[in-house]
Amino acid sequence: MPDQYLPTILGIGIIVVAITFLVAVFLLIYSFIQIKKAATALTDFLAATDLKINPVLKEAEETLKSIRTVCDDIGSATSNIRNISGTLSDVALQVRTFGLLTEDLQNRLAVRITGLKAGIKAALGVLLNQENKGGV
Repeated sequence: MPDQYLPTILGIGIIVVAITFLVAVFLLIYSFIQIKKAATALTDFLAATDLKINPVLKEAEETLKSIRTVCDDIGSATSNIRNISGTLSDVALQVRTFGLLTEDLQNRLAVRITGLKAGIKAALGVLLNQENKGGV
C-alpha cells in the first residue's frame, strides 16, 4: 500500500515545491521592484536636497566672509583706538607737564613781582622819608 501512494505524494510534493518556488520568485521580484522604487525615491530626495542645500551653503559662505571682513574691520578699529588712546595719554602727560611748568613759572614770577613791589615800596619809603626830612 505504501508504494501506491508514493507517486501521488511525490507529485503533490513537487507541486508544493514548484508553487513555493514560484511564490518565492514572485516575492523576490516584488522585493526588487520595491527596492528599486525606494532607491529612486531616495535618489530624487537627495537631488532635491542637494538643490536646496547648495544655495544655503553659498549664502553661509558669503555670510562667513562678511563676518570675517567685519572682524578684520573691528580689529583695525580697535588698533586705531589703542593708538589714539596712547596718543591722548601722551598729550595728557604733556599738558600736565606744561601745567606744572606754567605753575612753576607763575610762582617764580609772583616771587619776583612781590620782590619788585617790596623794592618799590622800600624805595618810595626812602624817598618819602628824605622828602619829609627836607632832603631833595
